Amino acid sequence: MSIALRLALNLPRDAATVPMARRMLDQALHTLGVDADCRDDVGLILTEACANVIEHALETDDYEITIDVSDVRCVIHVVNAGATVDPSRLVLATGLPDGQLDEHGRGLHIIRALADELYLTPALGGGLVLQAVTTLRWTRDAEVWQRH
Repeated sequence: MSIALRLALNLPRDAATVPMARRMLDQALHTLGVDADCRDDVGLILTEACANVIEHALETDDYEITIDVSDVRCVIHVVNAGATVDPSRLVLATGLPDGQLDEHGRGLHIIRALADELYLTPALGGGLVLQAVTTLRWTRDAEVWQRH
């Protein structure tokens, strides 16, 4: 037996949407039996990805979140249709000397530290797609999902 869950949200680029999206994801993962610490990590990944859109995608009025959950992993896609961004210009959490990480750019570093995989690609028609993949950890009560 395996599970599959997809959450898809089209949201206005408004800061109030960030905690709402995080709560929806947390409730879904809680219901499925994902470990609380894992839910916190996944929620922070989503929060930082959405906050980046709110702060930096000024050319667009909305953004899209798609979250796919299986019995193994959670894949978060956050897409904005703002100006095209060259992903190679975005600094990831590697190779920075201590003290060079200022307030701006910490979101991607946090996501990189928490996610198993992080991909940044140009969106079709402009903007950016952030994809973060995290392996899920389950509570003992959710062992039924792990039986195949």
